[in-house]
Amino acid sequence: MVGKAAQAKARSFWIARARIPEALLETPLRRAIPATEQGYRRAHLLIADGRIAAISGDPPSDGLPIVDMADGIVTSCWVDAHTHLDKSHTGPRIGLYSHSLAVSVAASGQDRARWTEEDLRRRMSFSLRTAWAHGTRAMRSHIDWVAADAPCAWHVAKELRAEWAGRLELQLASICPLPLFGQPAAGDAIARILAQGGGVLGASVHPVPHQRALLEAVFELAVRHGLDLDFHVDEHLQPDVGGMRAIVELTERHRWQGRVACGHCCALSVAPPRISDSVLQQFAAAGIALICLPYANLQLQDGMAGRTPRLRGIAPILEAASAGVNVCLASDNVRDAFVPFADFDPLQLLANTSLAAHLNDPMARWIGSVTVGPATAMQLRWDGRLRCEAPADLVLLEGRNSFEVCSRPRRRVLRGGQFIDASPPDFRELDARGT
Repeated sequence: MVGKAAQAKARSFWIARARIPEALLETPLRRAIPATEQGYRRAHLLIADGRIAAISGDPPSDGLPIVDMADGIVTSCWVDAHTHLDKSHTGPRIGLYSHSLAVSVAASGQDRARWTEEDLRRRMSFSLRTAWAHGTRAMRSHIDWVAADAPCAWHVAKELRAEWAGRLELQLASICPLPLFGQPAAGDAIARILAQGGGVLGASVHPVPHQRALLEAVFELAVRHGLDLDFHVDEHLQPDVGGMRAIVELTERHRWQGRVACGHCCALSVAPPRISDSVLQQFAAAGIALICLPYANLQLQDGMAGRTPRLRGIAPILEAASAGVNVCLASDNVRDAFVPFADFDPLQLLANTSLAAHLNDPMARWIGSVTVGPATAMQLRWDGRLRCEAPADLVLLEGRNSFEVCSRPRRRVLRGGQFIDASPPDFRELDARGT
């Protein structure tokens, strides 16, 4: 009979000769571990009982099994703070390669009639399995919500959230047209459903009549029901930042700092620098997270048939980080009417964004945008920094630096101290049902 000590030893192993981005280490540990090159520390991680038991600069010598990284990079698993599971994988049946936000909104709205419980479950489950394989440990999905009653997707998503508990933490947010909150009964009904179901209150904020009063109603509902807020805001190429300004003001007045996220913010890409810099400083002071969504913005902004876009709509990521804003990158839409090509892979997103937004050395300098930053914005129990007793939910990358990882993103995924199958499901699974 095997004793408990022997069993524990059998579950323990070292991840040796790993490069850890300094952004994922707290200062005392960072100082205790030797540097390899700028931005990384070379370390050995002891994994025991599904957690990180030790992080050391000294090579292991206790005879435990070793996974030799050969200077490959180790990060915490990804956190994807803004997705749309209910829309995912509808693109092939819609048949749209649009370059216009308005056309995409209309096409997706028409397809919503096909969102039966069975259809939603099939597509959303496929998406979660994909995210899991790529190494995502937590995700926030926005659910289209166009009336007071909860949509079918809300109920399906809650069931999937329960099914995936303990593997992938799923947060759910509404995305409501802002004018809907001009109907007090509807707004209160939505907020009550979200509060009872552990959701996040969200709205799409564009220049509309009475915008300030409508946002006031949203914040009052959030405070009354204890809800975090997550906005799609100023997703356009006019230098009108009124939505963001109002959200900042209301965040501070209602003392809702640290509980508000703003996605897209494309208007900042065309606003005069003095205006955009001012908004970013206000975001930082109010603790508002900026969720940057490059795939959708590159696809939908300044789009016109037969013409190459000049303006790309990406929020000023570098300036936001310099201002102290919590900057997060997220997948947003995946294979739907808005974004035809994507795969719920934050690593691929980080690599592509580094080209689109000139993020220098993304694995060393921007890894927090898909780990610590979104974990903080979503108020997860683990912030994604590698420390003793943290979960052994890790991505082991073959590449040794940004040049290698972002060119050839080969990975192994460790969840709870065990390697999982990191092969995403085959798209042909969806073909059988006509998706």
